[in-house]
Amino acid sequence: MEVQGVLIGLIGWAATAVLALGTPRLSAIEQRAVIVCSWLVWMIPGFGAFVRSGAITIDTAALYIGVSTVLLGALLLIGARGRKRAR
Repeated sequence: MEVQGVLIGLIGWAATAVLALGTPRLSAIEQRAVIVCSWLVWMIPGFGAFVRSGAITIDTAALYIGVSTVLLGALLLIGARGRKRAR
């Protein structure tokens, strides 16, 4: 049961990211911010399934979510800085 919660979270996050990337009204920075913030929104219930079943503690879930969010944000920032702008 708990694996289904994480899978639903990952699928929801991926769908949200695709929608954010396809929105022309958002700048590139805003698109990245939506992707990182939606990770939090989707993964809190995803890891909550593990907490509810007793597989991990709430502190461990919070640590996983926090670390993964920081890493995701760092990867997006590194990717943004690595791209060269066309003149």
